[in-house]
Amino acid sequence: MIIALTGTPGTGKTTVCGFIAEHSQYRKQYCIIDLNKLIIDEKLYTEKDEARNSYNADLEKLEERVKQVISQAPDGMDIIMEGHLSQYLPADAIIVLRTHPVALRKRLGKRKEYSFEKVKENANAEALDVILVESVERSKNVFEINTTDATPLAVVKAVISIIESLKTGKIPEDFLPGKINWIDLVEL
Repeated sequence: MIIALTGTPGTGKTTVCGFIAEHSQYRKQYCIIDLNKLIIDEKLYTEKDEARNSYNADLEKLEERVKQVISQAPDGMDIIMEGHLSQYLPADAIIVLRTHPVALRKRLGKRKEYSFEKVKENANAEALDVILVESVERSKNVFEINTTDATPLAVVKAVISIIESLKTGKIPEDFLPGKINWIDLVEL
């Protein structure tokens, strides 16, 4: 099974995948593809956006490279593509990590490479459900997890619960989109 684990920067994607990669009970079952690392290390971008201190990914090249990585994964392993662009790549399901915009601002505000404007832009994107909407436009199998007050272990367990439910043909209804709404927090 191929899972896109996405969400606004700061929602916990890297933390969750780091936990999965470090723990033997999960490491043998899940292959993690760090999209940001691939994009930067293999120069799978068209340019650097200096104003945002980010790279504009070449999605066609990224998709081709991800297909190569997936083809080299051991048989029987589930693939988790981690990154806030993963919803653009072919996947069996998309899991969107969500965080309350105020908490997200605090998290991103601690990142030295994030300007005030970049923090505000990401918090507004979260309040507007930007990544969730993009995900729902691309897949019928979209799920969301509120990470605001959850421990990393609780989020890992929720991600794995979603994957395991899908593998048995069950829909994890507790994680269907539409329960999280922060639209009132958008700053104009």
